[in-house]
Amino acid sequence: MSEKIQNSFYLLKDSVTTYSRKLAKNVKENIDDAFIKKLMKAKGFKPQKVIAALSADYEISLYYKAKSAPVKWKDFIGSVALPGEPILKVSTGKTESYVMLLYSRKGKAYYASTGGYGHMVVQDIATSDLGIEILARLIKPEDKALRASKERSLTGGVLGSVKIFRNSYNLSENESFGSIYNELNAAVNRDKLVNVFGFSAAEVNSDSLCVAKNSFSIKKSISFKELLRVITRCEKLLSSPALVEINTVEKLGRSSRPLITDLNNVVRGKVFMNYVNPNKFFSVEISHRDFERYYLSTYSEFTFHLNGVHENKFEEPVRDIQTLLDEIRNTDPSLGQDDFNRVVATASLATFDSDGNELTSDLMGDHYCTEIAHNGKNYFLIEKEWYEISHTMIDKINETCKGFITSRFYAGPAMDAWDSTFLSENDFNAHYLTKPDSLVFDKITPSNIEVCDILRWNTTHIYLYHVKKGFDNSMRDLCSQVFISARRVLEDSKSKYEFIGSLYDELIKTRGKSVYVQNAQKKLKKMPRKDFIALFENRKLVFVLAVKDTSKKTRRLATDIEDFNSNIAKFSLNELTQKMRNLEVDFQILELTK
Repeated sequence: MSEKIQNSFYLLKDSVTTYSRKLAKNVKENIDDAFIKKLMKAKGFKPQKVIAALSADYEISLYYKAKSAPVKWKDFIGSVALPGEPILKVSTGKTESYVMLLYSRKGKAYYASTGGYGHMVVQDIATSDLGIEILARLIKPEDKALRASKERSLTGGVLGSVKIFRNSYNLSENESFGSIYNELNAAVNRDKLVNVFGFSAAEVNSDSLCVAKNSFSIKKSISFKELLRVITRCEKLLSSPALVEINTVEKLGRSSRPLITDLNNVVRGKVFMNYVNPNKFFSVEISHRDFERYYLSTYSEFTFHLNGVHENKFEEPVRDIQTLLDEIRNTDPSLGQDDFNRVVATASLATFDSDGNELTSDLMGDHYCTEIAHNGKNYFLIEKEWYEISHTMIDKINETCKGFITSRFYAGPAMDAWDSTFLSENDFNAHYLTKPDSLVFDKITPSNIEVCDILRWNTTHIYLYHVKKGFDNSMRDLCSQVFISARRVLEDSKSKYEFIGSLYDELIKTRGKSVYVQNAQKKLKKMPRKDFIALFENRKLVFVLAVKDTSKKTRRLATDIEDFNSNIAKFSLNELTQKMRNLEVDFQILELTK
């Protein structure tokens, strides 16, 4: 057997914060020999004797665990194989695991190497980005070194993705605002293997792959002594400046529990003030991890307990927190904060399809999407998880937003100002029923898709407007809506506009009794169905995102993007722009005047 294996290593945190049931509070514990011995004993790992004087630079301790467990498929196979066959003779299996701790005397830090299921013990006490930080000192933004990635998205409907690149990419080519790298596979060139990690030129014939995540490994079999050398070289490497900032967003983990508690308390306080006074606006988008199912649902139900059980049904998925707070306020407008928090803590929100099948369900607070500034830093709350945003990332997204807002400026028919006579989005949309070459489809959703709020056309183009009051966190919802609409309408162009025909039918047949619906139907009936479809057949499609700024300040998206606080809105708009570019559809951005 060879003494060389492919091996990864972790860097342990200096301390962890855990919740003490006995003391009923968070307790900070330093990670030292005593802590490690207690942890290993609790996890069933036994200390092992090691060879003396293995290293002058590291204190080495080794823990081992062997576990026997029944093989789950044996009974199943027992109904197939004859008794006495070799496959049935052994009914239990054995797993072996180790954790090796390496304390760097120079760096005053613990590193860990694991085998079997040992990594499960180390995960909670290891830093979250050791490998990413090492890689940030090995490659430059322009180096075509990336082979694969695992990413988590802060915005949009995709929570995470795994990418395997056909050709090597660089970080700039794969940059996606609002995404976090959980893992990167990248090529380390031969020179760095020799000069940085100390391998001899004779044993290195080509580049080697490295795996960078919360651990770091080089896809090359190495001995124990070589592992110590690689760790020593990486420790030195980490003292140098990074060549590139790989992750500009960091998830707050268990070690940040006190900070997370503070952030949650800030959000609870702001939400309570929204309940007390709706004019004290704090933007909280209501969403769900399963975003597509949530958004495409037919109706939703909000349940809360306040002097009895209250169940409220909405004819569409809830999109902002004020809708829910209004229901609580209408039941009791004078709750104190403690009583209000108790109501919210047990309130739930569920969505359903047209047949009454439940699509999503979770607690009210677990639907929150918002961001706050706290002690000079910016944080995202995305459906239960907190993320810290670096100033570098904010600068980048502001610069990018300026670029695509300027390059995708609206060039269609003049649009009216949104003045004080329009109290809602529907008020603004509905007034276009009085305009020539215009129709309104606000709240008309064939197949649960909102194709547009306003439809306008001239001899060469047809414009589908999605109208939004406020450039805030709920932009995430609208941007997804625009993309879904564009994708569906483009697909429809290949099937003789059957879906567009269903949009016509949906408005004509709707039983809504509001003045808006009746006027919208009346105007549409003046145009035969075939003529309505013909509007799309002979004109270029243009999708327009039309936004009205609700701030009292004088500012414009194209020139003053830094003055708009919602980074969620900026991330979402950036992602939408990229998706619309991939669809090869004309997409324009209009800021409505006030």
